[in-house]
Amino acid sequence: MISVGNDIVENDRIRDLLEKHGDRFLKRVFTDGEVEYCHKHKDPIPYLAGRFACKEALIKALSLDPGEVADMKEIELAGANFGKKTLVMHGKTEKFFQAKGFTHSSVSISHGRNHSTAVVVLYKEKL
Repeated sequence: MISVGNDIVENDRIRDLLEKHGDRFLKRVFTDGEVEYCHKHKDPIPYLAGRFACKEALIKALSLDPGEVADMKEIELAGANFGKKTLVMHGKTEKFFQAKGFTHSSVSISHGRNHSTAVVVLYKEKL
């Protein structure tokens, strides 16, 4: 059994949130490692937007029950500078993942000048 979530984000939306809320926005949504990675790029906005889309896609794939809320900061996109990325969940988000019987995840993330997108697939069986 699998569950799929996807999301698309306008990069300017993330730019606006960053300009309006600054570090408060970054600290609420992203891990320190994610912020560090994104700020290594000339324009960090598409990379931040891609990670934001990834977090939203995971929340959609989890199909949370009413009253269950995942914390975006508990969802981390980790991996090498180039190549395959891995979803790492912490805290209650990890507990939701396990409680629903998921054992593995896959993620695909893309970003362009105006939009960033992500697709997350959660698996209940070994790959």
